[in-house]
Amino acid sequence: MITKNISKYLAMFLVGFGLAATTSCSTDNDAFFTAGEDDMPRILNTDIPEGKGGEPGTIANIERTENFVFDVQVTPADYTTVSWLIDDEKVFEGLSINQPVLAGDHILKIVATTTKGLSTSRTCLLKVRPLAGDPYPNRKDIHETLVKQGTTATIHGDNMSKVAKIIINGQEIAVTYNAAGDYVEYTVPAVADGTYFMKLVDADGFIYGGGLIEINENPEYPVGGEQELWSGSHAIDWSTPWEASDDVNAALKKKAAVGSILRLYVTRTADDYCQGCAAVGWRNICTGYSDDDADKDVTGGRGDTPFDGTTVLEFKLTEKSMELLEDGKLQVVGHGFDLTKITIETPIETELWAGSHAVDWSTPWENADATTKLKSFAKVGTTVHIYVERTADDYCQACVAVGWRNICTGYSDDDADKDVTGGRGDTPFDGTTVLDFVLTEKSMELLETGTLQVVGHGFNLLKVTAE
Repeated sequence: MITKNISKYLAMFLVGFGLAATTSCSTDNDAFFTAGEDDMPRILNTDIPEGKGGEPGTIANIERTENFVFDVQVTPADYTTVSWLIDDEKVFEGLSINQPVLAGDHILKIVATTTKGLSTSRTCLLKVRPLAGDPYPNRKDIHETLVKQGTTATIHGDNMSKVAKIIINGQEIAVTYNAAGDYVEYTVPAVADGTYFMKLVDADGFIYGGGLIEINENPEYPVGGEQELWSGSHAIDWSTPWEASDDVNAALKKKAAVGSILRLYVTRTADDYCQGCAAVGWRNICTGYSDDDADKDVTGGRGDTPFDGTTVLEFKLTEKSMELLEDGKLQVVGHGFDLTKITIETPIETELWAGSHAVDWSTPWENADATTKLKSFAKVGTTVHIYVERTADDYCQACVAVGWRNICTGYSDDDADKDVTGGRGDTPFDGTTVLDFVLTEKSMELLETGTLQVVGHGFNLLKVTAE
């Protein structure tokens, strides 16, 4: 009797244990065991990078002779199909891709779709490097990456003499090679506004990647360079100031920014004295000071500039300038000269990165996304600005670098000829300031394969820009 009861309880225990074990397995692997045909699909990979600042993360960086190889896990596995799209073109279907890809930066989209039509996706950047000797664009400025239908566009780059034609959106387009500048010219095809991957084709029909371009019927380019606001001849004296018309003032307000340079082209006419100033409401456009100020003895008044002959007076606009122009009109005031032209120049300063990074020898700042953005428009003469604030008591020095080499000279503190070159050449500084680095041919060479860095000791990096 006792034996029979023990056997019965033992059997019940084993059944219960089996059920518990089954339940435990289902809970630990919920995505695989419980997701059904009606559930939303999920891509389970943890090795797909998240994007930052609206830009996709880089999933791979390979040479064009390497295949792009990647596996994904999805749920519900039995009811989900995975499609792989490169630059909006479907190139593969399945869980494991092993695909050759042309050189260039590509937008990769992984789409998981269930039999019930439910879908989810992940978007990444796929970088494929060209080989030495391949034709490949280096695109000197935005006018090569943002083009308008029907216009003649250029493609600067390496080995461009090998390019016989290009392909955009399936259309073959003839090119003309310019040996002096090592670039090709082509007519932008009449396609819908959008971003397209360009293919370069050599005389033998071999296809190379040419990177992404944007085609737009109304391209909005950053506005830079000196632009004329007004020209003519106006005799300036205390009773005859020049004042902007509504149209000129509107044009100024549209173009003006803190840091813009307002220029007055002037010629002295008076024998006694001559002085002039750009103003709003008779106040200096930069400082807001006026000769009527009660504190004139402190401010020095408006601060008119004396001059002789024919010259150009420059005024760098400030926050106060923006405030004055909000409700007032530009004036040119003073005595004894002719005003012949007014222009404005607004530097194009592009923000590459902003935040707070404590830089020291063991913690350099390095950023692949900022590097990609800089390379999209950098050329010899581009200026990289770093906004920094000193934190160390002992010493403080900084340098923009690639691979710990000065981005302008290529010199390193590890150079064997350090005694000759002086090493990397870090810049010492105090307080909060901006350090400038003007790019050179060596910079272009370093950036081709390296990542932008800020190195040094004892400071916080707050912002990196370029213009």
